[in-house]
Amino acid sequence: MMTTLYIDRKNLRLTVENQAAVFYENDTRTATVPLHIIERICIKGSLQLNASVLGKLGEHGIGVLVLSGKQQQAALMMPNTKLDARRRTLQHTQAQDPEAALRIAKNLIAEKTERQAQLLRRIGQTALQHAHRLHRPAEQIQALVQAVAAAPDSDSLRGLEGAAAACYFQAWQSFLPASLNFQGRNRRPPRDPLNSILSLGYTLLHFEIVRHLHLCGLDPCIGFYHNLQHGRESLACDLLEPLRPQYDQWAIDLFRQHTLQAQDFSDTPQGCRLKKSGRLRYYRAYEEHAKTWRTHIHQACRRLLNHLCQSTCQPELALGELQLWDNPDAG
Repeated sequence: MMTTLYIDRKNLRLTVENQAAVFYENDTRTATVPLHIIERICIKGSLQLNASVLGKLGEHGIGVLVLSGKQQQAALMMPNTKLDARRRTLQHTQAQDPEAALRIAKNLIAEKTERQAQLLRRIGQTALQHAHRLHRPAEQIQALVQAVAAAPDSDSLRGLEGAAAACYFQAWQSFLPASLNFQGRNRRPPRDPLNSILSLGYTLLHFEIVRHLHLCGLDPCIGFYHNLQHGRESLACDLLEPLRPQYDQWAIDLFRQHTLQAQDFSDTPQGCRLKKSGRLRYYRAYEEHAKTWRTHIHQACRRLLNHLCQSTCQPELALGELQLWDNPDAG
């Protein structure tokens, strides 16, 4: 069974010995994890490792995400996966065609907007005291789903997506407890506990998407909704959009079920940050639910690749080889 290994401790050193990840603390061997069960490693803290260790992790197809600095900015080291240049050529061609790119972008944003409306309706159904305050914004967002389908260009589409997001997050203020101090979506840095969790989760899911795009032979940097931008995996940003409402529901439930509470966070000049005890509970809960998200990501990557192949009359690129990735946790 493949898994994600989260490392969040100080004074650790990582080596690779006899097909296993071996951890030392103050030169004392403290833990050993077989490499064949690790799919990805997420590092936060002062872990020591050298270039040869990164190379060995890459040889085993293990992706590494490092969350560093006060704002937990992500640095990514990808394994040496076998890419398909013909698939990327299809992707580049479609991305340069404004009509083709707009069709793909509209599908992504329509799916995201529909799920935002569903989330508000679901909360209204499970918390009846909030139902009357959530009915109207849910209907407003649902109406925007139809407008998205008719958007004439990318600028109009971005305006509709922004309008839906503003309505969506404003509605959150009607049901979230005052202790969370949520006053709308904010980031870089996040200023309240829920925004802190949203930013952290979006970063982790972005990494998951980048990895699956590599496995499917697509270029994470060439998007259809998000434009080219230096240092940004625009296609990963595209595919994250429909997934955000699913993560949002889970993030809200972390607080509603008291897995996390306001006291698990600290306010600093760099923004609202999750304390270590809260991080341990968060990562444990995240990994328990991540299989569902990875399945969704895998399916989204496949759908996009199939669409690109079918629309360019090259269906052979969507068959046979892609069966290698039928198991979303294969790596």
